[in-house]
Amino acid sequence: MKRTLLALILLAVFSGVLYGLGLPPFRKQATEKDQPVRENSRPLAVGVGEVQLGDVEENISAVGSLLANRYVSMAHKISGRVGSVLVNVGDRVKKGQTIAQLDPRELDEEVREAGASLKVAEATVKGKQAELQDIGKKLERAKLLFEKNFISRQELDTLESERAAAAAEVELARAQIAQMKARLASAKLQLEETRVEAPFSGYVEKRLVDPGALVNSGTPIASIVDIARVKVIVPVVEKDYPKISSGQAAVVGVDAYPERRFQGKVVRLTPVLSQETRTGEVEIEVVNSSGALKPGMFARVEIAIGERRKVLLVPEGALVKTAEGHGVFRVSAAQSKNPKAELVAVKIRSTRAGQAEVQGSLKPGDRVVTLGSSLLKDGQRVRISGEKARGGRKQGA
Repeated sequence: MKRTLLALILLAVFSGVLYGLGLPPFRKQATEKDQPVRENSRPLAVGVGEVQLGDVEENISAVGSLLANRYVSMAHKISGRVGSVLVNVGDRVKKGQTIAQLDPRELDEEVREAGASLKVAEATVKGKQAELQDIGKKLERAKLLFEKNFISRQELDTLESERAAAAAEVELARAQIAQMKARLASAKLQLEETRVEAPFSGYVEKRLVDPGALVNSGTPIASIVDIARVKVIVPVVEKDYPKISSGQAAVVGVDAYPERRFQGKVVRLTPVLSQETRTGEVEIEVVNSSGALKPGMFARVEIAIGERRKVLLVPEGALVKTAEGHGVFRVSAAQSKNPKAELVAVKIRSTRAGQAEVQGSLKPGDRVVTLGSSLLKDGQRVRISGEKARGGRKQGA
């Protein structure tokens, strides 16, 4: 008992010392009243915007890459050595302009040889026709002599056989003429195919060979793109696909020109949707007469599918994040020198051009707190109080 009593006395004395020194667990917790007040603390001046009624376009947004209206990789149909390449990357070319040409000397010789063979065949036909006419005359005289019994039947049959053989030789010579003409036409066609011509007007995207290179048929020589019009193919989800039709207006934006918007239109829609993604491809075409848009650029597309009229619009800078979603601070007592603001929950439907379309207990003409605005009068402050915002803390400004 004495030991227990002594231990209790020592414990009481030790606790009293800790309490007197303010050490844990007896340290006094600070309260808001105990916190020092900063002498220079001032309300933050913010801007005030107005809730308005307006019309909002309903758009479908998608992304894709710009593509050339037409693209072709050109190649020779025949083998040979490249004699000349007449364009460089970036050159503007016209339809029918010669891009490159193979060395034509060997084919020139084939054309001359085929032409000479044709002339020989034509001369041969003339000779055979003369022989046929001569035998025909002999045969006519022999028939008269045979009727008068001056020659035998055997002699008459021999002349008829000679005439048939001569006619066959004439037909053979004529066939050789047709063959020579075909050979000459083939040689001339191959000679023409030593040239590669632009199938349409555009720009040279790539040049792949130099003069002197030995190429096979089908080897790419250069590629040409037509960018007078560009297109972008974007995927559209199943629920929005029925809202789109050919001819609808579309707006295209690219990172290279953040301040510009290019007008386009829907030109084609795929008749089927992808089973994997449940999206359908929509092709938008944009007139690119200035050439500012280049194939390969990342494009953002907005397709107008309707319009909502007389909806509530607030400045985008008025939106704040809350635990339940979003809200705005509505200013009361507009004529007061120190107006107050209360948090009003809203649902955001869309944002565009610095304004947000919202739904909530707001009405046109309501004033809302915005950031980065100068709509307040000089010296006027707004005090925000009475509502909890993000994180459950009261907001004061």
